[in-house]
Amino acid sequence: MPEDGNVVLVTRPQQQAVEFIKLLKDKGINSLPFPCIEIQPVELSESLKAVLNTLNNIDLIIFISANAVISAEAILQQQGIKPVSISAKIATIGKATFLAAKRSGFKVDLSPDSGFNSESLLALNELQTDQIKETQCLIFRGVGGLEYLSDELQKRGAKVQYAEVYQRVKPLFDRNTSRQQLSKSWGELAIKAITVTSNESLQNLYDMLEQPGKHEMLKTLLIVASQRGFELAQSLGFKSIKLAASAMNDHMLEAVENAFE
Repeated sequence: MPEDGNVVLVTRPQQQAVEFIKLLKDKGINSLPFPCIEIQPVELSESLKAVLNTLNNIDLIIFISANAVISAEAILQQQGIKPVSISAKIATIGKATFLAAKRSGFKVDLSPDSGFNSESLLALNELQTDQIKETQCLIFRGVGGLEYLSDELQKRGAKVQYAEVYQRVKPLFDRNTSRQQLSKSWGELAIKAITVTSNESLQNLYDMLEQPGKHEMLKTLLIVASQRGFELAQSLGFKSIKLAASAMNDHMLEAVENAFE
């Protein structure tokens, strides 16, 4: 655990934080991993099986995130379905999701060249009303994800189903730094910035800490990845908030470097 110099508190799930922490290290920046979300698979329920049994009738599959890809691959494997056997067109949101899909063997047909959110996907010509009307869509996502993408597709005449293949939960146990240590000794850890890439991580971070550390945390620079995250941070009482271009590692790193200059 770093004891001196400028330290970045990294709240990504443990496996997803590895690459970002390496990028920080390559830039000579210390990091302190504190995962505020765990990604857990869901059980293959009868309702999920029923959705997967409609795959032959699906025209377009959309993966919301890399977690959606990885979890979907595992669920499909349980059903004896290989990615290469899927006839539907496949769309991804964001570079990380695109790369995860390619690694898992899915043939990606649609992925925005720029942009990292639902809006960038919805801007594609292939998803406009004249193209998407009456199309059967299946969105792979986590439990309780946002409705915006589905709502917009339905407004354009598409028929949308969900396959919720993973869930995000607050960690029960600390893997690296403990929440008790952060709560009691925040000021001794030289934390100059916090990186958060989802609203759930931010809310969990806030809920996991107690005083006096929580008070010190709220005075520490917070780097978020979306306008929604910025607004949540304000409502929670963070005093110094910076908005990165996206949740991508390169953009979060750029925001950290700018903050440390």
